[in-house]
Amino acid sequence: MPLIAAATCQHTSRDLLAYGERYGIHYRFPTLPTNAAEQAVLRGRIFELTPATGMQLVASDIEVLQRYDSRSRRAAPLSIIAMLEGRADVALGQQRLDFTAGMALSVRLHEREGLRAVQPPHQRIRALTLALDTPRLTEALGGKLPSTDSNLHAWSLPSGLQQLLEQALSSPLAGVASRLQWEGLSLQLLAHGLPPGLDAPAVRFSPGEWQRLERVREQLQACPDQPHSLAALAELASMSSATLRRKFQAAYGCSVFDYLRERRLELAREMLLQGHAVERAAQSAGYLHASNFTTAFRQRYGYPPSSLHRPA
Repeated sequence: MPLIAAATCQHTSRDLLAYGERYGIHYRFPTLPTNAAEQAVLRGRIFELTPATGMQLVASDIEVLQRYDSRSRRAAPLSIIAMLEGRADVALGQQRLDFTAGMALSVRLHEREGLRAVQPPHQRIRALTLALDTPRLTEALGGKLPSTDSNLHAWSLPSGLQQLLEQALSSPLAGVASRLQWEGLSLQLLAHGLPPGLDAPAVRFSPGEWQRLERVREQLQACPDQPHSLAALAELASMSSATLRRKFQAAYGCSVFDYLRERRLELAREMLLQGHAVERAAQSAGYLHASNFTTAFRQRYGYPPSSLHRPA
């Protein structure tokens, strides 16, 4: 299990350009002067390993000091990207979304159409990217050749898997136990991130449909405390309720109200970490009763919200 750059250190624009040469990624640094090759862009740990034959895993625990943009330049049979903390703006063709903590992406790339991403500064990002080569993906598909069409599929990380990934990322990266742990977690990511019918034609959306779906997702993201109804959201998207339900699931890998519940709990957790009381966090996240909030929070994170509250 080869390991590279596991130590905590600063990474300059020159470092990222060298990394991009190795992995076929073009980086841009819009806020840096052209002669600032030695200025730090990010600080933290980036490590690379091969958990199993045909798999490559890159894990990052970094602080973004300067905005940087990226665009892939190589074909990729399948990459699974999990965001544990932080956010990025990502796009593939006409598909655009706000990639936030608790989400994952399953991405297939044609060499002519790359995945674009913008990482805003002044944030911590903890993320993992698992890439499969064609023989390993063909094996996972039962011997079928994977489609060469580009496709971006967003889905929600199961809470149990997210906790295991966070624990592994925080643990020492050495020894047989660590190797076996990452091999098992990589297989779990593959099991969840391998969409059914991967070899079938991908579901496609027109630019207008993506804009209307993003309008709904952004409303849920910005106002999780509001009493949203499917009918009102469908009107916002200029779709029928049934069409919104089906297309939102296809676009983001979860139902409208699963996305809303995840956003509410994410907001509540942020407030608890800031020192707010459980009742206040529950109300701000749209829960009328603290007991319902406590049950949902425990189911999502595996511990009660009271364990995070620290009185000011």
